[in-house]
Amino acid sequence: MRLAKTFITPLALGILLAACGSDSDGTTVASTTPAAPATPTATRTIIMVWDGLRPDSVNATDTPNLYALRQSGVNFSDNHSTYPTFTMMNASSFATGSFPKTSGFYGNTFWTPPQGSANTIPAGSGAGGAAQDYQDPVFTEDYAVLTTLNDYYGGQLLLVKSLFATAQAAGLTTATIGKTGAAYLQDLGKGGVFLDENTVQPRSLVTELQGAGIALPVNVVKNYSGADAVTLAANNGNPTARAGYVTFNTTAYDPNGKVTVAARDSADTTQGAPEDAANKYMMSVYTQYILPQKKPMLSLIWFRTPDNVEHGYGPGSANMKAGLRSQDARLGELIAALRANGMDNSTNIVVVSDHGHSSVSGPVSTFPLRAITASTTLPTGGVSGAAIGAPDPNGFSFSGDVRSADLLTYRGFAAYDGAGCSTSAMYGLTADGKPVIPVNVDTTGTLCGSANAKYQAISAGLTKPVASFKVPAPGNLPANGIVVAANGGSDYFYVPGHDAATVQKLVTVLQQREEYGAIFVDSRYGNIPGTLPLAQVNLENAKRQNNGQPDVVVSFNWDYNTSVQGMPGIEFESVGGQRGMHGSFGISDVHNTLIANGPSFLSNKVVTTPSGNVDVAPTVAYLLGLSMPQADGRVLNEGLASPATKDVPTVTPSTVTPAAAATGLTFELPTDPTGAAKDTALTKGTYNVELSVKDLTVGGKSYRYFDSARAVRN
Repeated sequence: MRLAKTFITPLALGILLAACGSDSDGTTVASTTPAAPATPTATRTIIMVWDGLRPDSVNATDTPNLYALRQSGVNFSDNHSTYPTFTMMNASSFATGSFPKTSGFYGNTFWTPPQGSANTIPAGSGAGGAAQDYQDPVFTEDYAVLTTLNDYYGGQLLLVKSLFATAQAAGLTTATIGKTGAAYLQDLGKGGVFLDENTVQPRSLVTELQGAGIALPVNVVKNYSGADAVTLAANNGNPTARAGYVTFNTTAYDPNGKVTVAARDSADTTQGAPEDAANKYMMSVYTQYILPQKKPMLSLIWFRTPDNVEHGYGPGSANMKAGLRSQDARLGELIAALRANGMDNSTNIVVVSDHGHSSVSGPVSTFPLRAITASTTLPTGGVSGAAIGAPDPNGFSFSGDVRSADLLTYRGFAAYDGAGCSTSAMYGLTADGKPVIPVNVDTTGTLCGSANAKYQAISAGLTKPVASFKVPAPGNLPANGIVVAANGGSDYFYVPGHDAATVQKLVTVLQQREEYGAIFVDSRYGNIPGTLPLAQVNLENAKRQNNGQPDVVVSFNWDYNTSVQGMPGIEFESVGGQRGMHGSFGISDVHNTLIANGPSFLSNKVVTTPSGNVDVAPTVAYLLGLSMPQADGRVLNEGLASPATKDVPTVTPSTVTPAAAATGLTFELPTDPTGAAKDTALTKGTYNVELSVKDLTVGGKSYRYFDSARAVRN
């Protein structure tokens, strides 16, 4: 607590600061006219995003710095991630204070349908310099991809003005550092200083850092050419490199016990966060150069911890907890730097996560958790000697993966997800150890395009076998084809032909498969029984309806009452072999972390009224003496020392359901992806959606927060 007490500015000092002005470099100057009560003096603010941080992961042991910050500052205990609860979706909410209905952005992975008679699609390179594929759905965690998309959309990838653009227009210096894509989206206009895992901007900052003897991300050379070309120092190294996960090979998915599939070794205790060194490097550049030299009034620091280690090993795992400790050390370094530069009493720190996190698993009654027999030797080349053990309620999941394109293809759709042949050790092992989808080998290369490639696909058993689901070239997509943007805890479905019958048939398949949860459909298709419109969850955008917005969005099924490694919350995911995932409409994905501390915030305060990631930007804008009238979010006055209004919010919870449930369905068990095995326990054949919301009203305006959405099958 000593650290936090030193950091916190007394309220009296906050009042004193309110009588002063501040220029763009943070130097306090006398004000000639008193500031209006509702317009506070700009206060330096740092937003630190802990990617994937669950609120129940904050504790005195693993996160002592953050725990102290929360205890002495403001804990917004009912914060909400924007649905779908993906990193880039929430990056856009942090950037604009808006939902997709306003911002028009649909990351993490989305598809840009070919446009016009020329079937135009985006074209450009990724951060590594290679040509980026836009024929298939594109993953947007890449500054170069975002630049290409922004150009493709005429500079309107985000349809509203961002927080950083607002601050820069007011003459404030800004800085963004950290995770590729997520950090860059905050400052698409390139008006501030920027450092991520791939590059540095502007070019002048490259020169400055090299002059100071500071290493650069190796891919920075791909960002500049000609007279601006960058030559790395001989001792530059690769400061943002991160390791792969520790895995082990298992034959459990081959009935003959010969062909192996790689599985994540969640029993490993040796690695910690694979990106630890990269995070430490980027924080050091910020604290040792950017903060003291540039004195930004607005900064965003976004690291991929603990999310990356949660994906690899699962919430609650030993490596995940090591990741928490390393991330907390970065926070400690930030606070120490503020003190060293005399900024600690005049700077706000807002710690927020983009989403929560869940363990990937099907129902444990069907797919029991299993022990992992730990390796007796250290991993070699990232591969350990671990093995799958017997069912163990304290073990790990080997289930939860779903490939929507495969399920749909098997049922007669022309479905594509942009990926080729793949394998996963998370397709499911039943109680007797049998694999749900066995692994096979394409010895001739007929299915996968290369000989001896491994694959798992039920559609490989069709008369015309399919195991690779790459999207056809523009102009060659079959009539009523479906493109799936597989995102993790939710999938996007694009039906370029917009055929209502195809959409209805698609929805029926999703409703009957128990891996899928709540379904949302573009309102152009009318009221489809058992579904809610995309507009109901702020996902319809008129400018993107035929160029980026999905036709159908579905959350995978989730269960908050099941725990893995002591952490409640499981969900199915788009196939990827992950141990942890997010993106669903489940409780442990939606409810995320928001903690604030500094002169603009109250001390020792728990705010129980709902808040959301869309509220961060308008709140920070207010702290900077600015406003974002276009934002969907609100100023979180309940936590402020000098609020814009002292009106007390009223909160009304409710449950939203479709106008009518779907009926006449036969439900299919996740143990049989072909659909032959039916669930005889559900005899009514009805499917419906329950969307739990809280409506907050303050100052004559209402704001809706989404707690969860689940499928109800009977």
